[in-house]
Amino acid sequence: MNWYVVYLALWIGGTLLSALFVRICISLAPRLGFVDMPLHEAHKRHKQSTPVMGGLGMLCAWLAIIACGFFGRGMVAGLLPGDMHPFLAGVSSVKGTLGTIVLGAVLVTGLGMADDRKAMSALPKFLGQAVVAGLTAALGLRISFLHAIPGANWVVTVLWIMTLMNAMNFFDNMDGLAGGASVLAAFFMLFVAAYRCQFFVAALAALTGGVATGFLIWNAPPARLFMGDGGSHFLGYTLAILGVMTTFYQTGESLTPAPILIPLLALGVPLADAVAVVIIRLRLGVPIYKGDNRHISHRFAALGLSRPKSVLLVLLLCFIVGVASLTLLWLPPAGAFLIISLVAAVFAVISIIQFYVPKE
Repeated sequence: MNWYVVYLALWIGGTLLSALFVRICISLAPRLGFVDMPLHEAHKRHKQSTPVMGGLGMLCAWLAIIACGFFGRGMVAGLLPGDMHPFLAGVSSVKGTLGTIVLGAVLVTGLGMADDRKAMSALPKFLGQAVVAGLTAALGLRISFLHAIPGANWVVTVLWIMTLMNAMNFFDNMDGLAGGASVLAAFFMLFVAAYRCQFFVAALAALTGGVATGFLIWNAPPARLFMGDGGSHFLGYTLAILGVMTTFYQTGESLTPAPILIPLLALGVPLADAVAVVIIRLRLGVPIYKGDNRHISHRFAALGLSRPKSVLLVLLLCFIVGVASLTLLWLPPAGAFLIISLVAAVFAVISIIQFYVPKE
């Protein structure tokens, strides 16, 4: 049970430190030109200029705690029970992996912040994402279940990282939505990693969930700060990496290969929303990267719900799908089929609303 105390401490510590750094960013952002002006794009509905530097606040808190855990192991050891000291000593064994993750997170956050400061065209932005995702996969952080096809693991990993960063960017369309979905997804990843005794991955998931929670303190409606592309890139990247590193399926333990679907389902609502919006934009002949009010949250608002209630409803859908996906760890084939059918029905409902309810 000691590890669960560590995960809780990381989550709470991440929350508190993120809330502090994000508050500092609220003051700094206007001086540095990181401000989102109301109605400067058609889909922007906020009523006043809002700082847009939440990504930097989350990243700083995340890096600070990682640095403390890595460089301050001697001090931390004095706070932990003796039976956990061997695990703490093992931190050195993951320094290469941790360095890759930190490098990728810093690069994608910087890329997103550059876009927040001065809007970038789509091509250089996608190229930057591809370079970081490709570097991450080349340095060893990639999926491992497609060995039969040469290079497939690398390609799918790059596509996964890029897709999730852009999906979180698309999903950041109402106060508290992308941050709330990230908190839930990080919790689901933490649950599976802790269940599999992947201590490093679970600790990273707890920290990611914590910094997202700290950001939400300032992003809850009415938001005092937006995460911006810097924040959506940071959260999308770290969640994608957690999905790559977590062991969802183990031969001889899971009764079906269905647990492989857990990361897709844990992040299923943001991914489904992104796919639907891209399809709608293609059908309308507009650029897929051009923001609009055709997301599932906007459809709920068009049905008469307030924006906060629309966000709550979408997050409840995220929770339902995510919790259902966790049962795939233990279910036999018949049970897995029923859960997948249930999730498919939820996505069908979302799709019907997405495609047939007028936009907000």
